[in-house]
Amino acid sequence: MVDAVLQRVRLQVCEAQEDWRQKCALEKDDERPFVTLTYAQSIDGSIAAERGTPTLLSGSASMQMTHVLRKNPRPIIVDTNLRCPTSIKLFTSSTCEKPIILCGRSLLDPEILERRQALEALGAHVLECQTVRGEDGRDHVDLRDAFRVVKQHGISTVMVEGGASLLTSCLQENFAKPLVDLVVVTVAPTFIGGLRAVTGSLAASESTLSASSTAPTSFPRLQHPHYHVLDQDLVILGRFAAMN
Repeated sequence: MVDAVLQRVRLQVCEAQEDWRQKCALEKDDERPFVTLTYAQSIDGSIAAERGTPTLLSGSASMQMTHVLRKNPRPIIVDTNLRCPTSIKLFTSSTCEKPIILCGRSLLDPEILERRQALEALGAHVLECQTVRGEDGRDHVDLRDAFRVVKQHGISTVMVEGGASLLTSCLQENFAKPLVDLVVVTVAPTFIGGLRAVTGSLAASESTLSASSTAPTSFPRLQHPHYHVLDQDLVILGRFAAMN
C-alpha cells in the first residue's frame, strides 16, 4: 500500500516538473530552477513545539516519502549565517544527496568561515547570495537571487525545506512573481499549539482586504491538489493556482 502511494507521488512530481519545463520553453524563461517546497505540520498548523526545537511530526511512511523526494530534486537549505547542524540526516545518511546551502555574503566572519569549512567537509555545496533586510531587522538570503545563483550552477530542480521564516518568505514572494512550483505538505494527526508554519500575512496587498472582514478575499491556493494517506499522516501535493 505504501509503495503504491509513493509511486503515485513520484508520478505526480514528474508530471509537475515536465509541465514546468514546457512552460519555461514556451515563455523562454530559464532564470530559476523547479522549486518544491515541503514541510510537515500538526493538525493545528504547528511545525514545532517552540522555535529552535525540532519536533518529530511525520510517521515512518511519510519520512520515506520525503527521502524519495530528496533523491529527485537537489535538497537546498537556506541558511544566512551557516548555522545548520552537521548532525542532520542529509549529512549522516549515505542515501541522501548532499545539500546545497545558500548563505549570505558575510564569510569574512571567522566563525562563519569555520562553519562553512565543516559543512563542505561533509559534502555540502555552499553558495553565497545577496541578502535583504527583513521585518525583524536582520539580514536574510534574497530568495530570488538565491534561486538564480542555483540555476547558474547548472541545477534545474531543488527542494526547499526550512522553518517558519523561510516558509513564510517563499509564500509571500510568490505573490509578486512565481517562485514555488510544487508544494508537498504532510499533516500529522497531532495537536501541538506551538510555532506556526506561516507567521506573516499572505494577503497580496492591503487592497485585497474585505471592507466587512479582516480576512483576505484572495489567498494562495493549490490548484487541483492531490491527497494521499500514508499510515496516519495526510499528504497534500499541489501547484499554486494563478492569483487574480
